[in-house]
Amino acid sequence: MLSTFDSATKVWSGLHRPPLLNPEASLGQVLLHTFSLNPSKVIQIDADTGRSMTNGELQLRAIRMAQNLKKLGFCKGDMVSMACANSENVTPLVVGLLINGMPFNTLAPNYGVDDMVHMMKITQPKLVFCDANNYETVQKAVELAVKDKPLVYVLESEMNGVNKIEDLFKETGREQLFVPPYLGDSRQLLAMILCSSGTTGLPKGVCVSHAHLITMYGNRFPGYNFQLLFNFSPLFWATGVFTLMISLISGLTRLITRKPFSEDWCFELLERFQVDWIFTPPSYAHLLLQHPRVKTANWSNIRLWAMGGSAASEQIRDSIEALLPNGRTSNGLGNSEIGGIAFDLIKRKPGSVGNLLPNIKGKIVDEDGTALDNGVRGELMLKFSEKILGYYKNPEANANSFDEEDWLRTGDIAYFDEEGYLFLVDRKKDMLKYRNYQISPTDLESIVAKIDGVSQVCVVGVPDEDGSSDLATAVIVKSQGSRLTGDDVLKAVNDQVADFKRLRGGVFFVEEFPLTATGKPLRRKIREIVLSLVKSK
Repeated sequence: MLSTFDSATKVWSGLHRPPLLNPEASLGQVLLHTFSLNPSKVIQIDADTGRSMTNGELQLRAIRMAQNLKKLGFCKGDMVSMACANSENVTPLVVGLLINGMPFNTLAPNYGVDDMVHMMKITQPKLVFCDANNYETVQKAVELAVKDKPLVYVLESEMNGVNKIEDLFKETGREQLFVPPYLGDSRQLLAMILCSSGTTGLPKGVCVSHAHLITMYGNRFPGYNFQLLFNFSPLFWATGVFTLMISLISGLTRLITRKPFSEDWCFELLERFQVDWIFTPPSYAHLLLQHPRVKTANWSNIRLWAMGGSAASEQIRDSIEALLPNGRTSNGLGNSEIGGIAFDLIKRKPGSVGNLLPNIKGKIVDEDGTALDNGVRGELMLKFSEKILGYYKNPEANANSFDEEDWLRTGDIAYFDEEGYLFLVDRKKDMLKYRNYQISPTDLESIVAKIDGVSQVCVVGVPDEDGSSDLATAVIVKSQGSRLTGDDVLKAVNDQVADFKRLRGGVFFVEEFPLTATGKPLRRKIREIVLSLVKSK
């Protein structure tokens, strides 16, 4: 049994596994010590350039980053924004910031101006890092959001007149004498701010402490000794942080690429490199299975194909496992507030995301907060052995998301079976997920509502072909006499939103919306109408 049940409190607990590394130290201290144990070990391979980086090289760059930032006057607590793809120097940048105790907020590299403005208004960064291809977007966001203008550094840029990250890796002459500072209580020391979305759809800043990361990622998965980890996710996604932290703390080599997912690029990477651990959302796996190259792919190196971010169907898992002569799939659950929550690493049960991971507690409650028996559906509540710090500068979200005993309200409707396997049934919140991105219906609705000829709008999710992603779909009641067409709406919306927010499910027009007693559109009923229309087509 991987988790235990307390029949009195009706709480499931993952294994109690104290971290092997000291959670009272800062993460920067821990990582520099880890690097020094095996300085010649290759810790990162850049698939785009072919360059590799050893622990010793990473350690040196991170120390120089920390020293040069300090020379510029930056210190513990100074906020940083990062909108970067997985390029060569992102890892030493992150470690340098952790050494100095400078928390960073990771933003999607392809965020639009509005999304960046929203988060930068909250965090008010003193320092910003971005890529050459999103520099102009980031600069616009900085101008609109940040009161005291920060320094902006660009990674891998040939542009003139910009600050380049390479300047922060210059020799200092003091590298060999460097001792990472003690930064105080690591349980309160902010390491990073990850973006999460609430019921309104606007991102919230999830605060993650140094101690939280050390405890969460300081234990390897049992029974596996991986050689090369790979994940397309940038650090904006919790899965990107997961892969980076597992690599750095456990000393496992990580493959990186700046390029976004495409089927051909993924096949090429898996053919060129000896990847034995890969993470993808189920939608990526589905696309790979439909591609002609799957018939000749040699995936004999892969020992674990992990999936998460949305539901992984049994059909997808069976099809992938049939192509893994020496491996298997795993399905799991994680979030930005905690990290990894559950995985079916030992035994697979159809429809389940597995057992709770070490140091995680979970229970199912009804609307009144009363804990429910196994097999009964309700809201999933979670707790980690390290206190979750909550949401940055958002007391209302903290009050709504945590109870008086610091249990996190996930908004997921779920149940545990008698063996402690967790099954997700539905989402209490109305958020949509497309290829691991969260989409706010209200965000899209506010855009559609401004279009001339729209009287009412409701955005719902229609499942894609394999059921692993939601396709955002606009349902509209026209104004009287309007000649608005679906193409008009698609053009107005898709031209101004990030790619993942596009109305891929299309536009449907109806005479009226089913409403609640208080006059609010019944989203689930509207979704049922759309599904019936799709089926009739």
